[in-house]
Amino acid sequence: MIKKRSKISAEFNTASMSDINFLLLIFFLVSTMFAVEKGLPMALPGQQSKSVKLKKENVLTLQAFANGSIVARGTGPLALHEVQRFIQNKLIQNPKLVIVIETHPDADYGLMIDLLDELRLADAEYISLRTMKTGS
Repeated sequence: MIKKRSKISAEFNTASMSDINFLLLIFFLVSTMFAVEKGLPMALPGQQSKSVKLKKENVLTLQAFANGSIVARGTGPLALHEVQRFIQNKLIQNPKLVIVIETHPDADYGLMIDLLDELRLADAEYISLRTMKTGS
């Protein structure tokens, strides 16, 4: 009697491997959530914006110094946790108030961001950013 030898192949078909890889790639692209940077929502002036003259009583300047201190010009020094309440009171007195954050060039960038956060919490709508002259 003759035995039939079954051929067991040591190879496997790789023709559909590229299809499987492509489908896996599409699956992971569709199902992956990408991190989106939110940032600070601000309306920046465009090319056609013009300078506006403001009355002195409608402008409040907050100065951020290199040593971390905050001074409301014309009022005096403030702690960071006092800024929100201070601005809310000023906005009740004058709703058209424009707050200018004047930052020293050597000041920590985080201090300016913290001031912006406090102004947002106080519902300040008109904010201007400026760098302090080093002689100030």
